[in-house]
Amino acid sequence: MSRPSPRCAVAAAAALALIAALGACSPGNESPRFLGKERVAVVLHNDLPGVSYSNNYRRSGIDFLIYEHLKKVTKTPFSDPGDVSSSERIRKLLEEDADLVIASFSITKDRMSKVDFVGPYLTTRQGFLVGPKNPHIKAEADMRGKRVCTWEGTTSSDVIEEIKDTTGLAPAELDDASDCIEALIKGTTDAVSTDKAILYGFAQLHVENDLRVVREVTVGGPQHYGIAMRKDSRKDCRDIAEWMKRYVGTSTWTQDMKTSLPLLAEKEPDWISDYKPNSAAIDARSCRDELG
Repeated sequence: MSRPSPRCAVAAAAALALIAALGACSPGNESPRFLGKERVAVVLHNDLPGVSYSNNYRRSGIDFLIYEHLKKVTKTPFSDPGDVSSSERIRKLLEEDADLVIASFSITKDRMSKVDFVGPYLTTRQGFLVGPKNPHIKAEADMRGKRVCTWEGTTSSDVIEEIKDTTGLAPAELDDASDCIEALIKGTTDAVSTDKAILYGFAQLHVENDLRVVREVTVGGPQHYGIAMRKDSRKDCRDIAEWMKRYVGTSTWTQDMKTSLPLLAEKEPDWISDYKPNSAAIDARSCRDELG
């Protein structure tokens, strides 16, 4: 009989550890409860290819794979994922329309004061996506006079507002990501700006439109994606954080990223060191009211 691979052994150990931790929360014969619920409501984006995407009722992306992992290792049933927009993520949690948000949710000081996070499970930087009409854009200085699209409820929109005077670009905020991509393809905007992981997903979905991530340019600080929940289940939060550290430390994370964002892995030679968080980063941002 063949032995299990080290990768499988580590993943199995991580899953068993989380199952044991979460199962211990339910005394006697009561139904297992996670985040205080007998069924956990989860929401994801549906319009970010490679990150969290839905097409013909089939979901894909790194966020969806994390949802699938968590669903397998907890004893409490998860709902089928619901949809959420960027601007509605915190409201969904605070009004208990959702128990978990897994939606390319950047961990920030302000957001940590309102909800708990586990993560990051991915760290990225903000960049620019351009079309074939702008082959000369290769540096931040080339953005002068260019119309740059972002969408509401995102840190990306805030960053573009902060740098518009120094770069000379013209911000254009639309309702959501698909509106910005449509504007770029039609040529009514010159560039789309958000996290590079998301931009690579759009570039691989719209390969026939020759969309290109400007690899050399980043703006703003690192964006650390976390799973968000209400601030009333710290034990469950810490259990997920321990699972998260094990998950990110295995080749399962690497394979999930390659499956979800193959163009990113192809175009960025140092993508693992640039996009993969470490345990210290997870400890500093998980289950806290402020950065540790």
